[in-house]
Amino acid sequence: AWNKTLAHERDAIEAAAWMPELLGKPVSHIFVHGHESGKFFASLSTVYRVLKAKNMVEPRKHWHRTAPYISAHSLLDEGFSLLCYDGTQFKTDSGIIVWAIPVMILPQRYLLHIGHSLNGISSGDLTQSVKEAYALLPEHLTTKLLAHSDRGSAMKSSSTKQTIKELLGAPVHFGRPHMPDDQAWIESFIKTLKYHRDAPESFKLVDDILRWLECFPNIYNNDPHSSLSYITPLQALSGQKEVIINQRKQNLATARLLRYTAWQANRYSLFTEAAEVAMQPA
Repeated sequence: AWNKTLAHERDAIEAAAWMPELLGKPVSHIFVHGHESGKFFASLSTVYRVLKAKNMVEPRKHWHRTAPYISAHSLLDEGFSLLCYDGTQFKTDSGIIVWAIPVMILPQRYLLHIGHSLNGISSGDLTQSVKEAYALLPEHLTTKLLAHSDRGSAMKSSSTKQTIKELLGAPVHFGRPHMPDDQAWIESFIKTLKYHRDAPESFKLVDDILRWLECFPNIYNNDPHSSLSYITPLQALSGQKEVIINQRKQNLATARLLRYTAWQANRYSLFTEAAEVAMQPA
């Protein structure tokens, strides 16, 4: 190739790499030295290739975050309650945007409150919604309570983190970046909020959206939830979950016993009728 570096240029690059003041420095420093000293003129990529051919370049290191991530499921298994919140858009027919800010408590999945704001979510809107939801919490759920959210700008703002830390007495726990599954429950809730069987197909006015957000907690908290073994969030919050599940198991066992008794009786009846037929003279 007509533009191939010459032998004396490659020797100059190698000699520069061995200079005491450049030992251990990045390849870019050697590139700059060549141009400033006039000993060689080559591109950064050319300097890198020459040194790599001589095994004089360390392999590039890919740095990864080493801090361990504690999943929200692990926190729930350890007995913590999680105060979760997020934001989602609603639009009127005329295009006005209303942001809904739902706040729920895990593991009961009880919807405490839905705040709202127009055209965007500020740190003040978010913390106000969290404060209103916190005021509705039963006292026994406030002892081991953490806040959990995604990494939205309003969620990560210093004022939001400071306010919630002062409110709960613990720092906010965040999901991993670009991992919506870390907040699967709130993402699932938002879909339910928008596409519930009772949800209006459209909203003519802002007031129509606000009415829907106001009435939805009562609807949601009294609907059986699949992740709660088809117990309602209200029943789970009031501590009735285990009682109801055990009662259902007892009902099923009783029904199975009744079915078995009926089957046995029917089988005995058929056997008796068959015996009577066989004993009759031909």
